[in-house]
Amino acid sequence: MENFILYEEIGKGSKTVVYKGRRKGTINFVAILCTDKCKRAEITNWVRLTHDIRHKNIVTFYEWYETSNHLWLVVELCTGKEFSINQMYSMTISQFDSMGAATQAG
Repeated sequence: MENFILYEEIGKGSKTVVYKGRRKGTINFVAILCTDKCKRAEITNWVRLTHDIRHKNIVTFYEWYETSNHLWLVVELCTGKEFSINQMYSMTISQFDSMGAATQAG
C-alpha cells in the first residue's frame, strides 16, 4: 500500500471502509477498500470472480494487497450525478459484511 495515497473516507460498512485514493506518481483516482483479514475467504472469492470482468455497469477490480491487519482492494472510482459514492460501493461493502455474518452464523 506504500504506492498509494489515501484521501477521504467515502463509504463505510461494519468491517469495510472505502477511501478515495490514487497511485503515487499518477493523477488517476481509485477507490480503495480496506477490510478486516477475517474476510480473507470472501475477498479471495470476490477477486477470483471479478478479476477478468470488464463491463460498463460493473466496478472494475484492479489489484489487492495484504498488510499485517487488513486486506486492501483497489477498484474503479465511480463518480457521477445518478448515484452517491456510498450507493456505488454499498453493494460491495454489503457483500463483504453479510458474508462475514453468514460465515459466523453457519
